[in-house]
Amino acid sequence: MLKNDKRQLLIESPIGNSNLLKFKSQDTKSLTEAVGGNHLPEGVKDSSILIKGPVQRANAENRNGRIYPYSILNRELKRLDEIININGGILGELDHPENPIVEMQRVPMAIRRLWWDEKAQNDMMAIAEILDPSLNPNAGIAVSIINAGLPLGISSRGLGSVDYRDGIDVVCEDYEMVTWDLVSDPSTQGAIMKHYKANKINEEAEKKRDIKSDIEKEIKAWGFNDNKEKELSNLLEQLIW
Repeated sequence: MLKNDKRQLLIESPIGNSNLLKFKSQDTKSLTEAVGGNHLPEGVKDSSILIKGPVQRANAENRNGRIYPYSILNRELKRLDEIININGGILGELDHPENPIVEMQRVPMAIRRLWWDEKAQNDMMAIAEILDPSLNPNAGIAVSIINAGLPLGISSRGLGSVDYRDGIDVVCEDYEMVTWDLVSDPSTQGAIMKHYKANKINEEAEKKRDIKSDIEKEIKAWGFNDNKEKELSNLLEQLIW
């Protein structure tokens, strides 16, 4: 950040820590909140520990009374996607720090892919790789949470100002996404990352399930009786699989 940067540090970390923090070295405030595709990203091994889930929701008020417009998030997704293509990923920390700098010693993961969900179109999705837990203590903590079957929340960290409208903070055009961090209580509802085994077999199966689901909806809409509907569904199963 520049010395005279007036933007706030919008970091989606646990609710209850939403105090405004002012840095001594910079005239910047910190607000805290708890907040594509389905294939293996380039450069990721089949043995890698991957997590997948929604990381941001556009045009919807989060639990801290903040809205991120779709146009702003879409612009940032495109910018970050270029960074991922060049660097291979975006590093994220375990819990939010109180500044915009990504500290290497706190990094457990790398965001490997970002995209908009085709079904829930305002949901930004991500695949992240957990770094080697044998070499990285924070990655080990993340893996232990995954292995215990517990939720692994995720939330964004970025710089920007907000416009207060009718009791809601709307994020402004100067917003710049920095990264996402793993947290216990995300402010974006449903921003939970789950263990994901991405490979070509899983990807193909997922596509087939989506196709089957869409066609079955069309069959049901045609108004066939139950026997005919079941017959068509069985035929569809044979054709797809």
